[in-house]
Amino acid sequence: MEAEKLQDKIRGSLMGGAIGDAFGYPLEFIPSRADIKAKYGDSGLTEYDLSYPWLDEGQRFQKALFSDDTQMTLYTAEGLLEAERGGTPIVPTVCAAYLIWMGFQEGLTVDRKYDSKLAGIGELNCRRAPGRTCIDSLKAIHEGRGAFNNSKGCGGVMRVAPVGIYGATHGWPLAKTASLAGEIAELTHSHPHSTYASAALAVIVQLCLCTDHVDRDVFKAIVSESLKTVGEVYGESGILMKSFKKAIEESVRLSEWRPDDWTDGGIIEFCIGAGWVAEETLAIAVFSVLRYIDDFDACLVCAVNHGGDSDSTGAVAGNIIGAIVGYEAIPEKFTDSIQLHNLILDMADTLGTPKVH
Repeated sequence: MEAEKLQDKIRGSLMGGAIGDAFGYPLEFIPSRADIKAKYGDSGLTEYDLSYPWLDEGQRFQKALFSDDTQMTLYTAEGLLEAERGGTPIVPTVCAAYLIWMGFQEGLTVDRKYDSKLAGIGELNCRRAPGRTCIDSLKAIHEGRGAFNNSKGCGGVMRVAPVGIYGATHGWPLAKTASLAGEIAELTHSHPHSTYASAALAVIVQLCLCTDHVDRDVFKAIVSESLKTVGEVYGESGILMKSFKKAIEESVRLSEWRPDDWTDGGIIEFCIGAGWVAEETLAIAVFSVLRYIDDFDACLVCAVNHGGDSDSTGAVAGNIIGAIVGYEAIPEKFTDSIQLHNLILDMADTLGTPKVH
């Protein structure tokens, strides 16, 4: 693949995640698709809603705001790059990056293990509905305790796309990408479904980036390869592995289902889930990408217009569809109005340039 095309796809993946997050953020706590339609019309939300009454009632912002999903994703990227720069182990360095973020969220003084550029950017450190599991786990690590829980919330999978980007640019074996993404998710979420979903997403992103043209059939093969890799890394036989794979495979099957009286949002709400847990977040993203494999706009509309964790399902779907279509194919109505646009592109370009040793 030409270097320019790979760079465009990497930009698309990182920017796509931020856009999906910002697009779905206003919908995150709307209970159902019916409520979304009541507020935005029969088509649901189709463009950014720049009013955020829970942040500053009555104010309309100039740029679309993303949530903690993109904040943590960018800190993941910084941790990866810092580990490369300093020659330190990746997972502890990414953890150090998360602790910097957590310190701002909780007003705590954290011993910084490196000089973080992101620490000086207010938009990446203000509170944007951070996940309680992420905060509690990182506080436990900060206090010298282990972060033990049984959470399979989507706070792991929504932040690991940079691992897939890094794997693509460094030519990692898929098993290495899967294992690293799983370990990074396990810093805060201990349930295996979180580990498996995070590992699978990173592999999907890597394969989408490294494949010149991804159509529906190719993407199905990529999803199958990701599940195969996760099974090889974590073991095929356990009941939790089987239930995880079933959830993703069912979303592939449902993507073929088009009864006239079932909307995308209806299929998601009644057949897949709300996206609050990791396997549902990935399943909704896979479903949305398969429905609209060559249409970034329609894919995100599908991914966020349901009663559930719409910013996270939008972010993960954006990471994937962006890796498929590339940055230049993303509609300007999304790219022109996203906050920290240039920073996200710069981070993508840096991730896409491996350090020469």
